[in-house]
Amino acid sequence: MDKPILIDALYINMGGAFMILNHLVDCLVSRNVKFVLLKDNRCPKLHSEDDIPQTVVMQASERSRCKYYKKHRNDFSKILSLCNIPPTIKMPAPVFTYIHNVSLLKIPRTTTFKQSLKNRLKRAYIRHYAKNTDAWIVQTDNTANLVNKYINRRQLPVDIFPFYHIPNDINRTPVNERSDYVFIGEYTGAKGHEYLIEAWQILAKKGIFPILHLTCNAQNVIPLINLAKRSGAKIENHGYVSVEKVVELYNKSKATVYPSLNESLGLGIVEAASAGCDVIGCDLPYTRSVCKPSEVFSPCDAQSIADAVERYEKSDSPKTILQIKDRANELINKLTKI
Repeated sequence: MDKPILIDALYINMGGAFMILNHLVDCLVSRNVKFVLLKDNRCPKLHSEDDIPQTVVMQASERSRCKYYKKHRNDFSKILSLCNIPPTIKMPAPVFTYIHNVSLLKIPRTTTFKQSLKNRLKRAYIRHYAKNTDAWIVQTDNTANLVNKYINRRQLPVDIFPFYHIPNDINRTPVNERSDYVFIGEYTGAKGHEYLIEAWQILAKKGIFPILHLTCNAQNVIPLINLAKRSGAKIENHGYVSVEKVVELYNKSKATVYPSLNESLGLGIVEAASAGCDVIGCDLPYTRSVCKPSEVFSPCDAQSIADAVERYEKSDSPKTILQIKDRANELINKLTKI
């Protein structure tokens, strides 16, 4: 009897990583792949969860994870760890470790000392257990470069497999009927919301009043939004929204302004470009690894963001070109290959 694949998603429970997990599981189920899902007990129900051959739900901790691996050491044909971290023991089956938290690799200078220290310790932990993986999986060549620089001392293969799902109705509104701007994402400290909000204040002072849609619940960002609105900036913050609302926001926006300092993929860029929106992005390698943006601006610089939007408003910026595609099925081929 063929052994199943283990999909270790123990630390995934929200955000872009959750969306990517949903897509991967959907693809695995649709192809009738035999697999076991190791799932975080905080993780919401997945689209195809009722059709997963076997799901093991547990508390997200390295102790629980290690205990599970030891008990099921010989039970799997391949292992895909979506946790950023390889197994803590050497497994007889091939192991592929997916790296998606780039803040553990390249730590933004805006990170607090405490968080920076925590991330450096996590990075050292990953580097220590790199001996237990056979290859790294990343979404872009930018993340591949960071893996090679910070954790890949054993010079293991780094395979690039971007995988994501774009809803079918995300690009139905004609581009010439759109006028707004959008940035989908919650505040993390490295997303750059404060610079984007300040940029909208700068535009308002110059008599430029484009509408910016945000989806942010962070208590330290809400006052900044309210202050900007009192100064005349046109910002609509929708808080946490459904996928349907995200589609609606993309379909009424002509561009996304993306001030994030770090991204393993930049799902918001991919979604926006797939929706026909242009990308006004941070002038960093991750942006160009995903697309050819219409305009770029300097990191952590509100004036530079405002200048980029003003240039774009003149309507002579090039159209954004998306440079990656979903390769979830190619990744599955790698996992199922004998």
